[in-house]
Amino acid sequence: MRSITRVALAVASAAVITATVALPATAAPVEDTTTTTVEVQAGALSISAPASLALSSVTPGGSATGTFQSTDVVVTDLTADTLGWTTSYTISEFSSVLVPAGTIAASNVTYTPTVATVDGTATVTEATASNGTGVIQTATAVTGNNTATWGGTVTVTVPSDALAAADYTATLTHSVL
Repeated sequence: MRSITRVALAVASAAVITATVALPATAAPVEDTTTTTVEVQAGALSISAPASLALSSVTPGGSATGTFQSTDVVVTDLTADTLGWTTSYTISEFSSVLVPAGTIAASNVTYTPTVATVDGTATVTEATASNGTGVIQTATAVTGNNTATWGGTVTVTVPSDALAAADYTATLTHSVL
């Protein structure tokens, strides 16, 4: 009988050892981590505008106008940030080669932009700028890259004592910051 008990005890012990040996297979896996990084590079902020703008003919004391089309002025913001941007313009005085004494002051110019069409995330607000300089559009609530396009009207009030000439010319400069 002792032999049967020893055999039973040996079988039971073997079962416990087998169960114990099988347990490590269900234990938690060993892990290791790798930190992974990527650099997101900022692009450029740029503005483009037409090379020329023809104004209407005018007599002294009147106002001449010229119109940019709604897609003529474009700001491309590839800076991938949240800073926003502001566009402005300056214009030189109008002068004539045909009448060297003839000038029209830059302060007689008003620039009225149209509402901008925006691609991307930005709120763009237009402003009428006069006296030959000023803010045209401002972008706020910017997230990432965006593009804004607009047109506008440039008006020149010609003094009543202006001299007649067909070649009054000024340089209109758009800028973005």
